[in-house]
Amino acid sequence: MTAMQSPTREQAARLLGIAPDADAVDVKRAFRLWATWAHPDQGGSAEHFAYLCAARDCLLQPKAVTPSPRSSDPATIVPRPRRPWRHVLARPAPHVLVFLFLGYVAAVSVVLVARIQPMPWGAVPAALAAAAWCVVVSRSILRDADHGHVIVTRSVAWLSVMVGQLALAAAAGIALVEALPLLAVPFVAVIAAVNPAAGLWRSASR
Repeated sequence: MTAMQSPTREQAARLLGIAPDADAVDVKRAFRLWATWAHPDQGGSAEHFAYLCAARDCLLQPKAVTPSPRSSDPATIVPRPRRPWRHVLARPAPHVLVFLFLGYVAAVSVVLVARIQPMPWGAVPAALAAAAWCVVVSRSILRDADHGHVIVTRSVAWLSVMVGQLALAAAAGIALVEALPLLAVPFVAVIAAVNPAAGLWRSASR
């Protein structure tokens, strides 16, 4: 430690003979003790006395605390702004559009299974098909989207299939409305899978 350098807390504590985390009372008491012997008026070295003063000033300063990423205050975390939809929506290739259309027709038509299968089990294929189609849609038209974009896209896609299935069921004389709670179960699962870090499927990654 030179005359032009400020000591670190560890260096200052060693010089005064106290712990680096000593409180202000202990720091001042140790400084007075050493100053009695080191003061130039008592025959001490002016340079050594300056070191003692610098050590006292260093230890009396508030100790800087560096928060860890895990213990940082959530209020200080600035969320990343949501990207506009025009930046996350991708225009599918023509063959992908054909695939999505055929998938929609199949997902709607599978509700006819309920005519030969007793309810509520007859609604299971329709529920699974609607959930699967909304997942396929979100993966086909979204690029670098966040959870909110995915959830909204899957919700709109699922609703479009539900409307088609209910309309076809009504035309075919199938009482599908009674099975709506069952129809929603796979959809809830695929929405929950969007954010597995919430603890629904596995623990949050750190």
